[in-house]
Amino acid sequence: MTKIGRFLIFLTFILNAVMAMAAGTTVNATVDRNEMRLGDTFTVTVSAVSSEDVDMQEPRVPELDGFELLNTWSSTAVAQKLVPGPGGMQFETQRRKEYSYSLAPKRQGTLSISSFEVVVGGKVFRTQPIVIKVGTGGGAANPRQMPQRPQAPQFPGMNEDPFEAMDRAEEEMFNQLLQQRQRLQQQIRQQQGAGMPDEQFGMGASSAIDNPAFRSLPTNPNDAFFIGVEVDKTEVYEGEQVTVNWYIYTRGQMETLDRLKFPDLRGFWKEIIEEVPSIQFYEQNVGGIPWKKALLASHALFPIKAGTATIDSYKIKSRVRTLSQLGMMSKPYEYTKSSASIPIKVKPLPVEGRPSDFSGAVGQFDVHATIEGQSFPVNQPLSLKVRFEGAGNAKLIDLPAMTLPTGLEQYDTKSDSKFFKNGRSYKEFEMLLIPRQEGDMVFPGLSVSMFDPKSGKYYTKKTEPITLKIVNNPNAPVGSSQRISGAQQPAAAKVVENKLPDVIMAWQPSAQASVMARPWLWIVIYAGIITALLVKSQREFGWGRRRRTLKEQVAKRYKVVDQAFAKDDYRTVGAEMTNIFYMVMGQVAGESGASQKIEDLMTQIPPSLRRDHGDEITKTFEVFQTLSFAPEEMLGGLKEKATVKQNIEQAKRVISELISSKEEK
Repeated sequence: MTKIGRFLIFLTFILNAVMAMAAGTTVNATVDRNEMRLGDTFTVTVSAVSSEDVDMQEPRVPELDGFELLNTWSSTAVAQKLVPGPGGMQFETQRRKEYSYSLAPKRQGTLSISSFEVVVGGKVFRTQPIVIKVGTGGGAANPRQMPQRPQAPQFPGMNEDPFEAMDRAEEEMFNQLLQQRQRLQQQIRQQQGAGMPDEQFGMGASSAIDNPAFRSLPTNPNDAFFIGVEVDKTEVYEGEQVTVNWYIYTRGQMETLDRLKFPDLRGFWKEIIEEVPSIQFYEQNVGGIPWKKALLASHALFPIKAGTATIDSYKIKSRVRTLSQLGMMSKPYEYTKSSASIPIKVKPLPVEGRPSDFSGAVGQFDVHATIEGQSFPVNQPLSLKVRFEGAGNAKLIDLPAMTLPTGLEQYDTKSDSKFFKNGRSYKEFEMLLIPRQEGDMVFPGLSVSMFDPKSGKYYTKKTEPITLKIVNNPNAPVGSSQRISGAQQPAAAKVVENKLPDVIMAWQPSAQASVMARPWLWIVIYAGIITALLVKSQREFGWGRRRRTLKEQVAKRYKVVDQAFAKDDYRTVGAEMTNIFYMVMGQVAGESGASQKIEDLMTQIPPSLRRDHGDEITKTFEVFQTLSFAPEEMLGGLKEKATVKQNIEQAKRVISELISSKEEK
């Protein structure tokens, strides 16, 4: 590649990056783990996050040399968070679109996944390459790594300002606490409507299992919560659907819910029936004891090979208030629970009696072959569509070999497939065929064999023959077509000699090339790019501006607290004061406030502060946290104006002591 070509590619990359930052859009590719054994699977997620409503096209998947693509799915989410605005706290909307790809390595060693190309809002983005390390199949499994957090694109010379990073971490913590409050309010509304039918709480017929072959239920009424699992079958054939639902049961009041570990589901092809972003409780009586129950997720699983495949555990951490013997809510405690692991016996498909035209379809499917129209010009492509549709995973179906009639050539084949929540799916193959002769042609019926897991036998489906009439094409080159019958052939055909043009021995630059070769033009382009990047960097990273001290940062946030207090907005007061505690404690402890629990930060502050103010810090922090996110009926006198003012003044005194200790270092 010439220097001009490389420079133009670099220029395109820089301009795309600048426009992306200006539009508030980031595109990233992440993996749930990058070290594994041969035979394991992993997921690559390509995501676009934007503050604007932009259109994200499906990413262009690079060459997956050394990997097998097992499955793809996508999801869309819209989130809101409170941010300070000119008129006080206001909501900021953030939109996220994700495309996920389930892959399996084909060989050992260090493999690489090239960049995904994504078009967002008419602009082209490219993700960073991903390195995957694949060990031997017999070695110990590497521990599963937590998914990587999406990172904003970094460019040479652009080091992030720590002050801006801290502000963003604080806003993230505030957003998490706001979501906790929304979940608590939603639970209260759902408890008031308890006893309504399942369909009104997102538990439609698509996810419910009527007669599960395995079901785990809570047995200890003193448990804070319990993770139940239901499976419709525990013994299936290869490729046969297994439906699994995970539920959460509780008798207390859940303030937080963190999904620590999703099931790996190795050995299965997974299709999502339902994944609940916000849990919705309804009441269910288990063994004479009332529980609140909610669906966590519902998946359709298809075992890949014979043997034993295990549906591994779903792990949840939650902060729960349980009901005491006096009928009062106790102090909240954090618990971690896991669902049971369920082994699934997978039987191989029968070898005896397997037809030669077996397509790999396991289920009950119908097959249809269609061609739109009956008359087609010679040498003009026509489209043949073969569609499989029914109960099962049609995505695993392969198109069987076909015998085309003489004079009909196959040019290209593409496919489209989809799995529906009711367990049905389809896969449609579209083939481009080119007729090379005039006359009548008959496309023979297609015979396809499939396996029915209910009967344990193979069955065959056939399509009807299709008659095609190929007519003369007046736009085709002379002599480009032949007639199948009834046409006299010419005595001799004129042979046209294929001769290459003479080799050009001298090169003459074009007018465009001469313009691009002028040095002053490149100087102007470079200067413009550098100037634009410097201006953008100064705005984004605050180069040249004095960094605020911790006391100045807190004073700025106190203004928001005072404004909210004047408006009797005690929720915002509590949230802002909680946020300030995290910020100051994190600075004093030398850590990011949003990355650790308040209890962990307490252990890292100076012993003298912990001894003199530890109890006061803990008590005041819990007051503001309760004021922010606890249900209305639990607040009592905490939301009275005099009490709020007293707690604010007490918090300011202890925060002042913390800041003073930081400045004395």
